[in-house]
Amino acid sequence: MLLHIDEDTIIELAVLVGGENAGKIMKYLLKKPGITDEELSRILQIDIKEIRKILHKLNEQGVLHYELAREKNTGHRIFRWYVGQEQVTGFIITNMKKILERLEERLEYEKSHQFYWCGTKGCRKLPFEEALDSLFKCPVCGKPIQPVDNEEVIKAIELKIEEIKRNLDQISRVKKIEEKPIIKEKAKAAKPKK
Repeated sequence: MLLHIDEDTIIELAVLVGGENAGKIMKYLLKKPGITDEELSRILQIDIKEIRKILHKLNEQGVLHYELAREKNTGHRIFRWYVGQEQVTGFIITNMKKILERLEERLEYEKSHQFYWCGTKGCRKLPFEEALDSLFKCPVCGKPIQPVDNEEVIKAIELKIEEIKRNLDQISRVKKIEEKPIIKEKAKAAKPKK
C-alpha cells in the first residue's frame, strides 16, 4: 500500500466525483467492503440505477473496483464492490499532477501579461490586448481601466505550486521506501541457489 488516505478524505473525494449519494455509498463501502449494488440500493434507499451509475463512475475514476461472481441458481452476474487504497492514492496523485500543470500554465500567463481593471466588483481584469481593443474602457460598466499589479496573484500561485510539489515529492519518497522491500525480495528469489 502506498499511503493511507483517511476515510473522510475518501468520502469527500467520492462526493466530488459523483455527488452526495456517492459519498453515502463510499461511506458504506468503507464499513462493509464486498457489498453488492442491490444491497446498497436496499440499505441506502437509493434507486438501483442511480447506485449502479455512481459505482461505475467511481470505478472509471479508479476509486473502486469490483469482483464479478455468478448467482448459483439463476446465473445472474453479481458485482461485489471494494474501495482500493492504492487506487485512491493513484487517483489523488494523478489529479495533483493535473492541477500542478494547470497552475504552472496560469503562472506563465500571469507573468507574461499586463492586466487592466476598472476597480468595480463583478468586472473582470483584462489582458493588455483586450484592454487595447476596448480602448481602455471596461466592456461591462464603461469606466476607464487602469494597470493592475498582479504580483499577489503570482505569489499565491507560486506558493500553491510549491505546496503541491512538496506533497508529490513526499508521496514519491514514501512510495520508494515501500517498494524497496518488494524489489529486494524479487532479487533474492531470482538468484540461483548454490
